[in-house]
Amino acid sequence: MGVIATLLPTTVHLQRLRTAIRDRHQVVACDDWSELLAVCERQPVRLAVVDLFTGGKANFERVRHLKQRLPRLTLIAYVAFSADRAHDFFDAGRQGMDGLVIADQDDSPRALLALVEHAEARSLGAVVRRSLADIEPTIRDAVLLAVTRAHERLSPEGLARLLALPRRTVSQRLADAGFPPPQRLLTWGRLIVAAHLLEDRHRSADRIATALDFPSGSAFRNTCQRYLHATPKDIRARGGAAYVIRAMLNQAGNSPQQTPERRPGKRALALAV
Repeated sequence: MGVIATLLPTTVHLQRLRTAIRDRHQVVACDDWSELLAVCERQPVRLAVVDLFTGGKANFERVRHLKQRLPRLTLIAYVAFSADRAHDFFDAGRQGMDGLVIADQDDSPRALLALVEHAEARSLGAVVRRSLADIEPTIRDAVLLAVTRAHERLSPEGLARLLALPRRTVSQRLADAGFPPPQRLLTWGRLIVAAHLLEDRHRSADRIATALDFPSGSAFRNTCQRYLHATPKDIRARGGAAYVIRAMLNQAGNSPQQTPERRPGKRALALAV
């Protein structure tokens, strides 16, 4: 599950989107562009669905500002068609929109869900899934849940419930595969999402800490040091989410190449899990 921010003043359009995605994602509805930007900066939003004509006319300046602030954010326009808007539709892609939904034409539940899933396929979840392609399915699912539900602060019991396995079984399978126990794995998931958000340079470490429910910015920085021996600034410079995923797999002994910053020996690997 991810977080989708919306700016859809037409109630029926918002309801159609909610119906399409059901409980797959959390939807945060915004009333104006300023609130949309604030929500996207405060929360781990990877996809925003907006009506370009909120306020009466296409507001591409707001779109450009949003993309400049948060270049990793995927933007989908959900609009009603009329002849006087045709030129704006052609201009939408050039102005930074990643997709277009025409109301009453291609906004059936199946079409909307397919569009959201396509956007998600280009997002963090797909990066994690590719990195874990050769990992045992239960472990892969556990890591994906730790990432996609990072904003929910899952407990080890909640993780086991979503995997439909006893907690002890989850712990044993993780240990057998060289991965950390559930509580530490969930922290790794939050760090992967945090690193992904750090790739947008306008997001501060303190805002990311708040979005992912760390007790404070200091607690977030301490967790980065404890798990990665790096500051948020270091994580951003070293590649963001890709760097953290690689570090997690290195510590689990599932990557053939250690990160250059830290090459743990056998004892360190044993302690990491």
